Amino acid sequence: MRTYIAERTLYLKNANEEVKEVNVGIGQPYQKEDGSWACPIQLKGLFDDLPDVSGEDSFQALMLAQNLARTLLNALAEKGWNVYSNADKEVDVDTFFRVGV
Repeated sequence: MRTYIAERTLYLKNANEEVKEVNVGIGQPYQKEDGSWACPIQLKGLFDDLPDVSGEDSFQALMLAQNLARTLLNALAEKGWNVYSNADKEVDVDTFFRVGV
């Protein structure tokens, strides 16, 4: 079981009023046996098991993990899903990842 150092629950709603609850989680980067680094990521409710994101160092692995989460959520927004930080507050995905709101 992974421990995530930062988590937030988001809600996605489409034009048919279908709602998906998504737990976004970013884990602590760790060094792999080959000297590279990896960072756990989750989008529970959308993807069952995303692989850890690799980078040359801990900073790059962390930045690539959050960028992957942003990219995947933006792809759904482009397909017509609206993203909410709670039941009634719609958020822009890029703003969410830029300032956490």
